[in-house]
Amino acid sequence: MFSHIDSTDFPPKNKPLMVYDGNCGFCKYWVIKWKLMSGESIDYQPFQKVASSFKDIHKKHFAEAVRFIDTGGKVYSGPEAAYYTYYKRGKAKFLFKAYKNHKWFKKLNDKLYQWVADNRDFVFRVCIKMLGKNPRNTQHLWIFYLLGIAAIISLIFLGLACI
Repeated sequence: MFSHIDSTDFPPKNKPLMVYDGNCGFCKYWVIKWKLMSGESIDYQPFQKVASSFKDIHKKHFAEAVRFIDTGGKVYSGPEAAYYTYYKRGKAKFLFKAYKNHKWFKKLNDKLYQWVADNRDFVFRVCIKMLGKNPRNTQHLWIFYLLGIAAIISLIFLGLACI
């Protein structure tokens, strides 16, 4: 399980920083989507480039989960970092609030985040199939998959009803 880090004594000076794995296609895909949502209000950098700036956070912690580091030194990790990014921009605030206020929601999301982290290549392929290759131009292809599954289930039930 990834580690939660509370704070750093070496916060970014000008604006918050989202630190991610620059070698991960899934991570880079979602960073592009986050950048589109947050604009210039958040800096995004791969841990391979900035980890040495945070002398009190071991590099292995950057490798295990995305980290959102606020200018006050507060560190948000994993799903909390993702939800806080949206919260800061006034989007889906309920996710961050639920993560902070409900232990079951936090535990579920931490486990799901860890599963995604452990299966990045597979999840990235699914993400591409569902949303398209270009994160700047999301295609909601998941709707077609959902409709296809619904059609197959309907045909199965119709076939069973005829028997």
